[in-house]
This record gives sequence, structure tokens and C-alpha cells, in this order.
Amino acid sequence: MGFWDAYFRSLKPLEVEEPIDVWVHRPPAYVLARVLLPTPVSPNLVTIGSILLGCAAGVAIFSGFRWHLATAGLLIFSSAVLDCCDGQLARLRKSSSAFGRMLDGVADLVVSTVVAGGGAWLILNKFREPTWVFGVALVLTVTTILTSSFHTTMYDHFKNLFLRMTHPSYREGEDLEVAESRFRAQRPEMSFAVGLVWRIYFFYMRSQAGYADKFDPTAKHLIAAAPEFKPGNAEIYRKYAGAPMRLWRNFFGFGSLVFGLAVSIGLDVTEYYLLFRLVLLNAVFYGYLRPAQRRASSRALAEIRAAG
Repeated sequence: MGFWDAYFRSLKPLEVEEPIDVWVHRPPAYVLARVLLPTPVSPNLVTIGSILLGCAAGVAIFSGFRWHLATAGLLIFSSAVLDCCDGQLARLRKSSSAFGRMLDGVADLVVSTVVAGGGAWLILNKFREPTWVFGVALVLTVTTILTSSFHTTMYDHFKNLFLRMTHPSYREGEDLEVAESRFRAQRPEMSFAVGLVWRIYFFYMRSQAGYADKFDPTAKHLIAAAPEFKPGNAEIYRKYAGAPMRLWRNFFGFGSLVFGLAVSIGLDVTEYYLLFRLVLLNAVFYGYLRPAQRRASSRALAEIRAAG
């Protein structure tokens, strides 16, 4: 089997994969995963490495050494590669676990918080005077960070829904009730570090569930209407949700966010990336994607129910 054939077999379905991951982050991640395959290095250890690189990028941003921003950009990119590598290594070993997926989500939250915070610091340092300019910059920066977290959270939510509805072998993500049951079963033997991961994970899950219900109230009824995979239901859902998913994966995923931060921080032009996300992506997110996703869910649910 050639390199690219084997590489594409290591990916999730391309219907939900971010192009920036497929063509930029995942190829070097796949090479690293193949190197690590015969070693005792676990996917969870790779995830921890991604967190450490992301935190190192934050340190570089706040440092004053020469080329510190270029170094930070390289570290952010390397963190994203490891973030892709852990899942590919797990799939190559056929050793995916619920805890590994949970740790991967926690890593995304920690790295994005550190890196976005560093980017905000760079912007606010550029616009310190006069006071009113600093105030405007602060409001715009906080708004961009908040709405960007909505972008990636909703992409993750609808990606998981798309996989559950259209691919019988993929069950990414889990319901909050299932996670809480798993937590109660493991709690008596849980270490402090694992407990900390759980607390961060629950914060992410509850935030995601609450915002998803507001973003698209109909989506949660799709799983109840089609609890088991059926090819007919898959085609119905793909027919309506395929177009929104193409937009989700092209612009609103974690890979796109981190790549944009790596480039803009490395080149010290973070304020332009802020404007791109604040103005253009939010216009698409709220003006087109939210109503399009709601229509897709409503129409798919009605047709699935009608089909029995």
C-alpha cells in the first residue's frame, strides 16, 4: 500500500475532516504516528506532548527573546500536529479509548485558551493608547475569543452528530448522561490528575450542550428519532446536512483556528486575524450557518419520521 493510500485510511471520513488538517497537520502527524507505532509511546502521552507544546508557545509569546513570536508560531503548529497524531496513532493500533478522546478534548481547550490568551495580549499591547482605543480593542478581542469558542464547539458538536447519523462505525463524542455514569463508576479509584481532566471535560460538555440547544434546538431529537444506523436515514441526513457540514469543516474547526493563530502570531499580525474571525466568520456563522443548520435538522427529522 502506498503512503497516501495508507494515510487516507488513517483519517476520519473526509466529509467531516478539516481540509487544513488533511493537507497540512495530518501528513506529518501520520509520519510521526508510524514512527511511534512500534514504540511504547501511548496516544495519551502524545496528547500530553501537544498540551506542553501549546503551553510552551504561550511562554514564548510572553518572552522577549529574539524571534520569540516566530518560535511561538512554530510551537503552536507543532502542538496541532501532535493533536492530530494521537488519534491517528490510536487508530493505527486500534486502541482508541473513551479516556483518550476525553483527554484530547481537554488538550484542545487548554491549548486554545493559552494561545488565544497570548494572541490577545499581543493585540492589547499594540493598542494601549489612548485609553478609549484600548477599551475598544479589549471588547473586540474578548468578543472574538468568545465567538471563536462557539465556532469550534459547534463544529465539534455537528461533526459528531453527522458521524453518528451517516457512518455506522464512528461514534465520536458521548452524551452527558453516559459520561456522568462513566465518571461515577470510576470515581472511587480516580487519581487527582484524572479527576482534574474529568472536571475540565464536564465543563466543556455542559457548555457545548447548553449552547447547542440554543443554536439548533431540533438537532437533539435526531438521535432519538433514529437511535440505530440505517442507510436510508443516513442518506436523508446527508442530503440536508451535507452542505452545512462542508462549511463547518472548511472554516470553523479547531485546526483552522489554531493554524490561523500560528501564522498570525508568528508574523505578528494577530489583529488582522482577529478582524477576519470577528467580522467575516461571525457574519457567516450567525447570518448563514445557524439558519442553514436549523433548516437541515428540521427537514431531516421530518423526513426520517415520515419514513418510519
